[in-house]
Amino acid sequence: MTGTIERSRYQDYMRAAEGVQGWFSDMSAALFDAFLSLQGGRTGPGDMLEIGVAYGRSALMMGMQLRLDATLRLVDVGQALMDQSVELITPHCEGRIEPTLQFSEALPPDSLPALGTRFVHIDGEHGTWGVQNDLELADRVLATDGVVVLDDFFSETFVGVTIGALTWLAQHPGRFEMVLVGFNKAYLVRPRAARRYLEFIRDGLQPHLAACGQPPNTLLRTDDPRACGCFGLTLRQFDRDYVTREIASGLPESYLPGKYPV
Repeated sequence: MTGTIERSRYQDYMRAAEGVQGWFSDMSAALFDAFLSLQGGRTGPGDMLEIGVAYGRSALMMGMQLRLDATLRLVDVGQALMDQSVELITPHCEGRIEPTLQFSEALPPDSLPALGTRFVHIDGEHGTWGVQNDLELADRVLATDGVVVLDDFFSETFVGVTIGALTWLAQHPGRFEMVLVGFNKAYLVRPRAARRYLEFIRDGLQPHLAACGQPPNTLLRTDDPRACGCFGLTLRQFDRDYVTREIASGLPESYLPGKYPV
């Protein structure tokens, strides 16, 4: 599950995004690149959807990994920024770009193809109900092996994002499994695809980030995987690549290096 850097578009993205303002960090770009590359990069089947486009920085990365026969759907209410984003993305996107000027909660239920989307980025209305609506929408469109990325998860600025997401997940068991939280975003997948993504996060994510030139980081698993299988990712801690609950608590390790379960 390593080697996804072969399909990376990160360096091309950094050149294309130079000077474009926005809140989408270089680390988030590398993380998007890792998951999109794992899905097959430009050869990966399925459409993509972004709710909340702003200046187009994150949509640019998505568009650069879009297949020729696929569609990148962008949903926002700002005409000027949408036009600017489409202009930014178009020269770097082989597929179709479909902008929609509308609040996501106003989208008709049948306006998007069911189960045909490989990657969803939710960065729209940051309130509790808005997040729940967007997760409902993502559940309708996400493919079996797709990824949903939720912006501002655990953000103290937008507490409703976290409350809305955790409430929705509790009310809809078995729809999504959270596999990674890091650098202001949560990554969710279908439960049947979770093992594949967890193995990649454990074994292939950090090499990919390093190859993208990102600073050293630490992957954390500080709960029993049967209770919480999600990984955390943060800037370097304990001078280690991987931190378990035992290490974080100052106790002897219970797993051999490289044998951490998923």
